[in-house]
Amino acid sequence: MKFFALDFDGVLCDSAAETAASAWKCAWELWPELLKTQQIPLEIIDQFLRVRPYLEIGWQSVLMLRMLLENQPMEAFQNKLEQHCQRLLKACGLDAQTLIRKFAQSRDSWIREDQQGWLNSHRFYPGSIEALTTAMEKHEVRILTTKQERFARLLLAGQGIQFPETKIWGLEKKIAKEDLLEEFIRDGAGDIYFVEDRLETLLRVAARPQLAGIRLYYALWGYGTEMEQQQARQHPAITCLDLTPFRQMLQA
Repeated sequence: MKFFALDFDGVLCDSAAETAASAWKCAWELWPELLKTQQIPLEIIDQFLRVRPYLEIGWQSVLMLRMLLENQPMEAFQNKLEQHCQRLLKACGLDAQTLIRKFAQSRDSWIREDQQGWLNSHRFYPGSIEALTTAMEKHEVRILTTKQERFARLLLAGQGIQFPETKIWGLEKKIAKEDLLEEFIRDGAGDIYFVEDRLETLLRVAARPQLAGIRLYYALWGYGTEMEQQQARQHPAITCLDLTPFRQMLQA
């Protein structure tokens, strides 16, 4: 029996448009004078999609929108995101935990007022739900995500999947994915397949000798950049995976 540890956004689900819209709703509550319109403009969504590969944790998207309104260059998102996030938090009198809460509240309000519209703002990658369903029947499957667990569960339920709560590790747990993988090994997991679209996460896992037995897969269909894809291809411990082989691997 295989043990699949799967990222969520960028592996199973494309949530980039929803993240931008939820972030805009949160930003509207914080800075209505800057946004001028309560509905996110299409050109802002397009701009956000271009910088989405540099997002690490969902709440940062609110600050990334503000950076877009400041006309920050791409280099600011690529290399200085953390510095800009800290600058904006300080300038706005916020801290990360407060912004996490406000961002979640914005999503909650959207879901409460228009759950179907919220669900429809996401798309699952072609065939990923069918492959996940098969994998759940044949193998052990865990979801490791920086999204809040309740949102991941709701999205899966919208696709007809009642994924066990105890098998999702989200933002609330505050546990790095490499630490979770160590925990799985201590609990007896054997043949672990870790699929992730964030190269930095895979590199952290690859750097731990105690995780050397884990099979590492880089999801080429996710939010990675072309440069990251090239780096992943050159790494001896990482296998680059296209969507079709990913589905086949889950269903094998």
